[in-house]
Amino acid sequence: MFVNTVANNIANNVVYKEEGNGRRVVALLLAVLLIVLINIVLGPYLWNTVARRLIPALGKARWYDTVLLSLLISLLVAN
Repeated sequence: MFVNTVANNIANNVVYKEEGNGRRVVALLLAVLLIVLINIVLGPYLWNTVARRLIPALGKARWYDTVLLSLLISLLVAN
């Protein structure tokens, strides 16, 4: 859902030539980068400390596991 929203915003910014368009694209890219960095830092911690405690059958997650899981979920939930 988030990826779809970002893609739509970037597409709208590219189609409509408005003043300050470049700033919007840069802001969106920085927002996506910030969310990915937060996921890289907090995702494995939350998975390994909280999720594994709730469901003991879960394995240990690395940083790319949580990033790919969030990408998969956003693709499945997208319209």
